[in-house]
Amino acid sequence: MYIVKVLVEHPVHSLDTTFDYLSHKKLMVGIRVWIRFGYQKIIGYVEAIEETSLSQEELEKKAGFQYQYILKVIDEEPLLNEELQNLAHQLSKMTLSPRISCLQAMLPTQLKPGTHQAVGIKKQLAVQVIPHHQAKTTKQQECLEYLDQHPDILLKDIPYSRGLLNNLEKQGLIQIYEKEVYRQPFSLQHEYQPVQLTDDQKKVVDGILAHQGRVALLHGVTGSGKTEVYLTLAAHYIHHNQSVMMLVPEISLTPMMVEVFRQRFGNQVAILHSRLSQGEKYDEYRRIKRQEVKVVVGARSAVFAPLENIGLIILDEEHDASYKQESKPRYLTSQIAKMRGKTHHASVVLGSATPSLESYARAMKGVYDLYELPHRINQKPLPKVEIVDMIQETRHRNYSLFSRQMRKSIQTTLDKGEQIILLLNKRGYATYVQCQDCGEVLKCPHCDVTLTDHRSEHKLKCHYCEYMIDYPRVCPHCGSTHLKSIGYGTQKIEEEIEKTFVGAKVIRYDVDTTRQKNGHLKLLEKFRKKEGNILLGTQMIAKGLDFEDVTFVGVLNADLSLNIPDFRASERTFQLLCQVSGRSGRGHKQGHVIIQTYNPDHYAITCAAHHDYKTFFYQEMKYRQKAKYPPYCHMVSILIQSPHENLIHQVALDVKNYLLSHSQQTIVLGPAKSTIYKMQDIYRERILVKFLHSQDIYDALNVMNDYYNKQQKGKVRVVCDFNPYSQI
Repeated sequence: MYIVKVLVEHPVHSLDTTFDYLSHKKLMVGIRVWIRFGYQKIIGYVEAIEETSLSQEELEKKAGFQYQYILKVIDEEPLLNEELQNLAHQLSKMTLSPRISCLQAMLPTQLKPGTHQAVGIKKQLAVQVIPHHQAKTTKQQECLEYLDQHPDILLKDIPYSRGLLNNLEKQGLIQIYEKEVYRQPFSLQHEYQPVQLTDDQKKVVDGILAHQGRVALLHGVTGSGKTEVYLTLAAHYIHHNQSVMMLVPEISLTPMMVEVFRQRFGNQVAILHSRLSQGEKYDEYRRIKRQEVKVVVGARSAVFAPLENIGLIILDEEHDASYKQESKPRYLTSQIAKMRGKTHHASVVLGSATPSLESYARAMKGVYDLYELPHRINQKPLPKVEIVDMIQETRHRNYSLFSRQMRKSIQTTLDKGEQIILLLNKRGYATYVQCQDCGEVLKCPHCDVTLTDHRSEHKLKCHYCEYMIDYPRVCPHCGSTHLKSIGYGTQKIEEEIEKTFVGAKVIRYDVDTTRQKNGHLKLLEKFRKKEGNILLGTQMIAKGLDFEDVTFVGVLNADLSLNIPDFRASERTFQLLCQVSGRSGRGHKQGHVIIQTYNPDHYAITCAAHHDYKTFFYQEMKYRQKAKYPPYCHMVSILIQSPHENLIHQVALDVKNYLLSHSQQTIVLGPAKSTIYKMQDIYRERILVKFLHSQDIYDALNVMNDYYNKQQKGKVRVVCDFNPYSQI
């Protein structure tokens, strides 16, 4: 008799404990099982097994309750290896998240503990020849010889009729059988072209290989050849029979990175990201688990890929906020990468043209090894950057979103037959809709935000809860028909460009145009084939794109990211401007960039214009030190949420007072209303805690988290976010 400890995901209660069941057979830790839970039949995850010599009656007498048996075993082998099971436990403690949510973060949807396998193995019919036999007719013999030359070919690929094949099968000359085939999430567009490393690149590769098991920060300007360094390092580890993890921040960048890795390493590469179909994810996960691949390329969650014997983990664009998981468990990808690196004694490479302040500060202190690529490949110059003061434009009565210099540069570039990238970090047609008679602004009824005009769909949308209405004919407040769209988004700019510039063919690249599967890839391929000459988009276009004919980049409003109430606003603005500027002049022609701003003297903008990371770093570090922000402290954001507005502020004050009385070495800021006070009908207040050592605060947070999220479940929810990246 065995006592099986099962972790469950309950749709109502947030349970973070195991429940005991009985089994006559010894089960494996890490498999899913069907169990009876109250009146429900649900799926659980086996966490531990204990053998017992007691009978069921004796166990029940001792425990004081009636045991249930495991109903059915789902998996033949554990979903996660021992390393990942241990990591799930560590992650649960680190992020104060239920263990079940940590397991779910690590697995593709159809293998998550709370779900039954929704996607099965894909099978197709293949044909196998029985040797040393002669067919009855010439046509049959011809087919038999063809099959002999193409062993295990799929039925759908055979250039002969099904009837003819059935005849051969009846004669016992061939056997038709089911064969498992993997779904292919990606096809190659180009062949690999070998590249000779520069002296700078060789120095970086040699240095990283000489210091195995260390964390390396690779600071290389845009176009300096970081990808080729990654490929060379990967080739070394694959040659030594070790596996490689290649992480990128955005799904939009994954296809490009997959392509260069597949060109170099063929079918040894697997891909993992959220835009794959369920079947593709399932197949890729099984290929990795079966150790049929050596490289995994993917976005954030690919850091949990079940690779064995990892030699190298790379985070490209390591500074990117997309590496922070914003739902539970709220992990930082670099932290998980370092934990896995330590377990495998693997090298961890963090690459960026604009490293995060925390990473660069660690490199300055010697915690990370620092490697630099200060020049573009083949000594190509960095683009020439011009700052345009939009206040001066309005003084000259130019109220357009395009400055005179911007307008001239766009038309000149189009006339030369070259390509343009334009950045506007705001999607939709207009920011909001206002009644011109009563002043009413149309807002989301569920969130404390205005509705965004999406003109092409004739809809107003909330970008936080997906609430949507048809564009109204009259004001819902006063009945007036004088409604006006105020502000601008990528849709409106697309319209303006096509009206203003001769020969402009715009490809809009934002969340709205890339929703469909492989939408990113299709739009970028159109741009590569010159089906469009202006790529207009949000911050998605700022990273990783490499188009030889892009000679002009325009930033329409650099202040959008600068005016966000967040201590990282200057850093994010600097990074965004440097990254998008780096898309210009990557071919043989000189690049040109124009940045439009109402803050032309702000150091984030001037340093970006001069490609001067170090001046920005030291300036920003002075501000962070004075205000006691990371990297001079650690931070945890505590979000207090409730559907009851009358409850929330008192609970927030109670949380603050509790933390102040139980942790002496901390700074507690707030509570204050969140930037978006109401979201999806939930009211939100926030407390920020700054601390130097986790033991100063961790125990108090753990008790508080347990009290509000388990004992007081339903009225108020408290979310602890370590290393917060978003303060909305």
